[in-house]
Amino acid sequence: MITKFGKMIRRIRQKNEESLGTMAKKLNISASFLSAMEVGKKAIPLEYIDRISQLYLLDSKETDILSDSINETNNNLSINLDAMNNNQKQLTLFLLEKLKQQIRIWLKN
Repeated sequence: MITKFGKMIRRIRQKNEESLGTMAKKLNISASFLSAMEVGKKAIPLEYIDRISQLYLLDSKETDILSDSINETNNNLSINLDAMNNNQKQLTLFLLEKLKQQIRIWLKN
């Protein structure tokens, strides 16, 4: 699923008539890493706000939208259980439940 960040950088690429590979080269990263960031499989380093803004001459409003999209994307977590065996799924779900319990404790304090 494409993230808010993914939608934003795709618009930038389309506006500049660039492929994913071309943008990745300009950012000095692999195309697979850029693609993984677009769909939320990899966290987006915050320094990419400045890198993308400077490379593509974004105005302050566009830079704010880019920043918001990176923060929103980084704050979401998705786990693909389909690729796991039953033991991995059980462990993942157990750990997520423990994490939820710990978050509830933190929020009460």
